Amino acid sequence: MNIYDSQRNQRDVDVDIAKLVEPARIHRRVIADPHVFDLEMDRVFGRSWNYVGHESQVPQPGDYFTTQIGRQPVVMSRHTNGQVYVVENRCPHKGALVCPERSGNSKRFMCMYHGWRFENDGSLVSVPVHSGYDRSGFDTKDPGNGMKRLPRVKNHRGFIFASLSADAPDFEVWAGVGLRGLDNMVDRAPDGEVEVIGDCYRTVQDNNWKIFVDNMSDGMHTSFVHHQMARAARQTLEKFKGQARPGGLDVASMLAGDPDQMAKVDLMAHPNGHFDMAAFAPDLKGADAEQYRAALVARHGEEGTKAILGRNFHNVLMFPTIIMQPSLQQLRVIRPISVDKTLLEIWAFRLKGAPESFMRRAITGANLANSPSNIVAADDFEAYFRVHAGLKGPRSEWISLHREANRDIPDGTSLRGETGNSEVCMRNMYQAWRNYMIA
Repeated sequence: MNIYDSQRNQRDVDVDIAKLVEPARIHRRVIADPHVFDLEMDRVFGRSWNYVGHESQVPQPGDYFTTQIGRQPVVMSRHTNGQVYVVENRCPHKGALVCPERSGNSKRFMCMYHGWRFENDGSLVSVPVHSGYDRSGFDTKDPGNGMKRLPRVKNHRGFIFASLSADAPDFEVWAGVGLRGLDNMVDRAPDGEVEVIGDCYRTVQDNNWKIFVDNMSDGMHTSFVHHQMARAARQTLEKFKGQARPGGLDVASMLAGDPDQMAKVDLMAHPNGHFDMAAFAPDLKGADAEQYRAALVARHGEEGTKAILGRNFHNVLMFPTIIMQPSLQQLRVIRPISVDKTLLEIWAFRLKGAPESFMRRAITGANLANSPSNIVAADDFEAYFRVHAGLKGPRSEWISLHREANRDIPDGTSLRGETGNSEVCMRNMYQAWRNYMIA
């Protein structure tokens, strides 16, 4: 019997979902079952905090940016009062999308279907032929008749998060230690702020979104999947001895080592599915680097600067929607489309107050490793596709997460992998996924 049979009660469904995740393995249906995907859109993306965008994407009053949280279209907009709001991208009359474009500027929103008008904070301004609503009980001043604001919205140092659930935990409780990667990227800006550089890259992977997330803490794959690319990067770097190096080449060249090379990488799994991988410090040299460091010292002092630059996070997950690369000034946003299709948005950031060369380095690094024509992730995309293709077969029941299981090291509320080859972050993420799914 299908676990989503409408005749079964909710407790039975939750028990079956719970059985899909064990301490050191998960069932293939977590990845490949379209019914599980439909449910997680409501229970994971609907209950968690989700990344919406950065306030620098809407710098002026009237600016807006559209995206989705799970299956819900939303609009992030800046009102005339300067505040950033997140509202449902639907007209409360018939449900039509109010803003069909990805971004733009509008003094007020208007639904093209029947001409209802809204302020940028979602409040209803007017409806045509208002006399038609006389004695109907409809009130244009009732907040419930506007574009609905999301119940939980948080602006954390310019990064906008929101939740579809009014019962979501406080943002700080949900984020916890997981915020340290995001904060590190902002702290690296001498002026204390970052901003988006232009638009994002958009790539579509033919696989479930969780396969991509798994890979972000999997150091073992690099020596196999990226071997040829890394050798080419290492040879190219020989031409830049004593010079500033193109962004990303240092990281790419590091992937050419032995399967055990990632053992020294620090892996930390945090509550609620978050994790960070610390390694791959950018090689900052030359006059610009000295100028940059001096600016950081002026803001944070010598010890503060050492602490900021000493935390070189490579991949940071804030489950379920973003993977950051703070030291490379990159952010990847996860937008699931279907059980076997995932959209990635890749954004590059400028560190305000840093030399312009830092921005160019971030753009070059994004082109190298994250653009649709990149030479790094293309290897990964093929691996993700093969994993999902293999899991379509019903006899491929279980996926192993046993590497260094039962050897995790408690560290406050977090878990540290015994080595960088541990699958601790994957095990931790799926336990959080399970908790969301049966809550």
